[in-house]
Amino acid sequence: MLALLGEVLVDLIQESQDPLRFRGVLGGSALNTATTLARLGFPVGFLSEVGEDWVSAWSVEEMRRRGLELRLFRHPAPMPLALVRLDAEGNGEYSFHRPFHLPYHPGPESLRGARVFHFGSLLALEDRVEEGLSLLLQEAEEEGAWVSYDPNLRRSPTPKEKQRIKAYLDRIDLLKLSLEDAKLLFPEDPVGAVKALGVLLKVLTLGREGAVAFLGKEAVRLPGKAVRVKDTVGAGDAFTAGLLALLLRKGYDKESLPHLSLPELREILEGAIALSALACTVRGAYLPEEGLRAWRGRFLGGGGLL
Repeated sequence: MLALLGEVLVDLIQESQDPLRFRGVLGGSALNTATTLARLGFPVGFLSEVGEDWVSAWSVEEMRRRGLELRLFRHPAPMPLALVRLDAEGNGEYSFHRPFHLPYHPGPESLRGARVFHFGSLLALEDRVEEGLSLLLQEAEEEGAWVSYDPNLRRSPTPKEKQRIKAYLDRIDLLKLSLEDAKLLFPEDPVGAVKALGVLLKVLTLGREGAVAFLGKEAVRLPGKAVRVKDTVGAGDAFTAGLLALLLRKGYDKESLPHLSLPELREILEGAIALSALACTVRGAYLPEEGLRAWRGRFLGGGGLL
């Protein structure tokens, strides 16, 4: 099983300016990744928070429909929202409305049976989540799961948030981040600083230019895949799903991950780039069924997934 932790938001994507009109979909970086993994046939446990209003109830039903095993903390508040405006190239500008204030507490044995624990984005930067997330990281270590982190930053982190991110880097096996993330964290030398980090495997997405992975002192870089872009919403989350799916499909666990070969890393990177490109061919983060089926057949093959 894969376990993922992240915020859930109702994304309101702007359809028109005058009058102001939106299209609503369920979003959140880790949720997008979890959804794609579940659609690929992996058992997925999803940890997050919801409120108590009718939008929260709709959100829970939608997550269940996606085949996720839910482990949710409920707040006496309405559901968080993210207003999204797309630019001419399909990149999103966000306005977040997040009413949760209580400390996040995961349930007991939230990661039982997990082979991978992935977390990140907005939720992982909040003070109120620090203790709960620390407990999950400890549980992941006890379960023998390898840990993946995607900061998915939307702005420059505060000094306190940078310290929190630095502490995460000491407890993870895989860091996936975008070039935009790297520029916000390491403005003087984004790529060089990521390469120098002590994390076992670092994967940096480069937008249209593809991605580069650093494994020890070795590096693998592949170009992007040219597609007709509808928007880039969820492209990075799809990349993460491809990355995790292929590492698991090839049988890598906590003990064997340090022995990942460069040829297999190249194959994994190719698959993740292809899944990210597929996300760009549709509006929103929900990948097209036909394309997802074709990707699975090409990169995952037959047989059981876990």
